[in-house]
Amino acid sequence: MKTKSLQIVAFLILTITLLVTGNLQGQTLKANNDTLDLIPGIPATINILANDVIPSGDSVRIIGGVPSSGGITRISVSGGTMTFIVQHWGSGFDTISKYRLMDVTSGDTSSAKIFFRVHDHSFDSLYLNNINARFNACGMHFFGRESAKFEVPKFSGKSTIFLNSLWIGGLDSDSVLHLAAQRYGQGPTTSPAWTKFDFWAGPVMDSSAYSIYTDTVWNYIWNLKKSEIDYHKLHWNQPGYTPIHDILTWPGNGNVSIGQAAILAPFFDKNGDGIYNPHDGDYPLIRGDQALFFIFNDDRDIHTETEGKKMRAEIHGMAYAFDCPEDSALNNTIFLYYKIYNRSARTYYNTYLGVFTDLDIGYAADDYIECDVERGSYIGYNGLPVDGNGQAGTYGENPPAQSVTILGGPYLDPDGIDNPRVDENGHQLCNASVNGVNFGDSIVDNERYGMGKFVYFNNSDGGVPSYMQDPNYALDYYKLMQGIWKDGTRMVYGGNGHLAYGGYGPECNFMFPGESDSLNWGVGTGCQPPNGPVNWTEETAANNPGDRRGVGSMGPFTFLPNSVQDIDISFTFARDYGSKDPQSSLAKLKSTVDIVKQSFVSNTLPNGTSFNGIKDKGNSSSWTVQMYPNPASTFVKLLFNKSNQESFTIRVINSNGSLVRIFETTPRAEFIELNLTDLPQGLYLVNFQSKTQYITKKLSIIR
Repeated sequence: MKTKSLQIVAFLILTITLLVTGNLQGQTLKANNDTLDLIPGIPATINILANDVIPSGDSVRIIGGVPSSGGITRISVSGGTMTFIVQHWGSGFDTISKYRLMDVTSGDTSSAKIFFRVHDHSFDSLYLNNINARFNACGMHFFGRESAKFEVPKFSGKSTIFLNSLWIGGLDSDSVLHLAAQRYGQGPTTSPAWTKFDFWAGPVMDSSAYSIYTDTVWNYIWNLKKSEIDYHKLHWNQPGYTPIHDILTWPGNGNVSIGQAAILAPFFDKNGDGIYNPHDGDYPLIRGDQALFFIFNDDRDIHTETEGKKMRAEIHGMAYAFDCPEDSALNNTIFLYYKIYNRSARTYYNTYLGVFTDLDIGYAADDYIECDVERGSYIGYNGLPVDGNGQAGTYGENPPAQSVTILGGPYLDPDGIDNPRVDENGHQLCNASVNGVNFGDSIVDNERYGMGKFVYFNNSDGGVPSYMQDPNYALDYYKLMQGIWKDGTRMVYGGNGHLAYGGYGPECNFMFPGESDSLNWGVGTGCQPPNGPVNWTEETAANNPGDRRGVGSMGPFTFLPNSVQDIDISFTFARDYGSKDPQSSLAKLKSTVDIVKQSFVSNTLPNGTSFNGIKDKGNSSSWTVQMYPNPASTFVKLLFNKSNQESFTIRVINSNGSLVRIFETTPRAEFIELNLTDLPQGLYLVNFQSKTQYITKKLSIIR
């Protein structure tokens, strides 16, 4: 009885009966194909009978017309008029539905199709080197409704990462947690994927300015190659030249009238007017030989992924790759650079940033995971000599390894000194300098965290203890970034990181570090040895391989209003075809990560060019600038070397990206003093630009 009732309901849903009075005497029933263009979030209506041939006075029945794929929903029906919608950005794609007309009077039938064209540019792919990686404007990278896409080798159908996303959380002055994080868009109660969000595409703006129509502007990935920008630089002032779309529409400036920041995407400002205009010779500043740029925020709506409180965080993302087929390390690595702005009026204390990754090395259910403390990496690798059992997308023999490396994290809170990396005897100090950057470089307060904690957890339906399953609510996410399990206990050394599951202590910060923490920086509170074996891996814990995921976190730091933090991440792949032991690919991967990190730290590619795409000409012997004191309070002095023969422009830009000072100098200027008394405390960029050179320095104002 129940089955029969369901069949009747289904028939009623798919069947629409119409009485159509026409003037097509002598005609036979004929259904013709239709096309409907859809933009996610905006309903679109079509009358599918408008171009069909229906005999005059006959009654027709429409059967079907509901798409079975593509994330498209039919939301209303009125006669032959149907309204459809793509519910979410990044989840729709072109598809087809079929419908059939039945002439109730004559019994004739005719079939046709509705072609749905989905205009969704909220995702795009990097595939310049050996990796084909999908990025989404909302920050849920490598993930789409149709498939995961961190494909390596590219176009092979094999993938090593299912999803990667950003987490951020901190406490306000009343110790109330504010947090934004994204995983699969399922929320705390496992709703369908791509339905629950903490992040949305676009910059922070006035609450009244958010709409489905502004969404269409910012659900976009700007995709540019270095060669395209170079061409623009050579031809921008030639008659008849028109910049390509992504140079022309590059979001260099926000709309301040609706609350957006004045400066958004980075660009070279040829005439120094603070306005991006490619017709004036301005051009986008990118990293790598190809880059994808996007902006997302946590302010657009209430948080339904974590149910956390908003932060008004705005994230500028740039994914990039290098065209170096002769260099195995760069050919198998892509990079992701984030600038994270606090657009709120709140200060967040004990703030942490997390990089979450669901690592699936081909077949997802036979993997291990570990971290490398001194490299600042966490790594997925196969737990068996053969990946999978012949399924599509598996690697089979000689399975690879995949790393996520924190090349540089957020800045440490200022302390007025250049924190050293080594002691007076030249020995590495046991502190954040172990895998952080900019320690001991003679520059005050530019030190950046590396990965400070790593916690792995498991698919909640994997039969594992509840303490190490996926997070549900905001506090779970915040705890994991601090190395605290869902049950409130701190991670301990050994076993599965818990005293009830083989852990022998003491409390620690890194899960499965192997022997990569030679100073025991992540153990205990004073760099003390563990209470049992140092070598701690999934193998020593006697785990069965499974579906692994984890988060590498950085912090704590104080996130001031209108301040900005940076994160640099690399994703490196390696595969050793010479051995069937997965450990061989793991060893090869670590050597490859070393090469990548050296390029980043030295800002030098193997061919001698700049890694970050903007050569700091201040390192040239022809022009140097000293800026002191830094941090400053009421003034800062600028000292230039005597070899400078050019005039140049000095621009001071606040953390919102707004130009707050501009100065012009004369040729051979040697000394300038800038008055800072009317500038609020915070972090600033000071740009020095002449006809041939460009320098950017950070200035901190503290009172």
